[in-house]
Amino acid sequence: MKNSREEIMAALCARLARAQFSTPINGHESWAILSRRVKLWSDVAAADQPALFVTEHGENIAYASENAPGKTILNVDLFVYVTGANDPCVVPARDLNIALDALCAALAPDPAIGRQTLGSLVHHCRIEGRIVKDSGDLDGQGLALVPIRILAP
Repeated sequence: MKNSREEIMAALCARLARAQFSTPINGHESWAILSRRVKLWSDVAAADQPALFVTEHGENIAYASENAPGKTILNVDLFVYVTGANDPCVVPARDLNIALDALCAALAPDPAIGRQTLGSLVHHCRIEGRIVKDSGDLDGQGLALVPIRILAP
């Protein structure tokens, strides 16, 4: 891997910090908190949501041949917390959908090359896999778990 893991993670967090919601969530145009240290949602105050936590949960290294360098895939999970869905007139999934749309836009591919490279640090960075959503219908606390895959040559 030619760029350091920390350099890549810093670039990812900087890109995610630029996410803008199409409609404010809990009065916020973007994340109230963005952190690399995940917290339980019960430990995140309503005023500090929407919150985004960026966590690293593993890597895969693959080799095309014995004498070629390996390619590293960083597996990153994003935890999105939204609250304020206790209002019976509000559809709880709305805020999660707005937050997910902002994440997709922040990680959109560069139109010139067709992929997101985090400023040429990686081959690609994208949402890949199943997004788990709990809209908060029962308790007013919404959660989304978003898998990010980063191919670092």
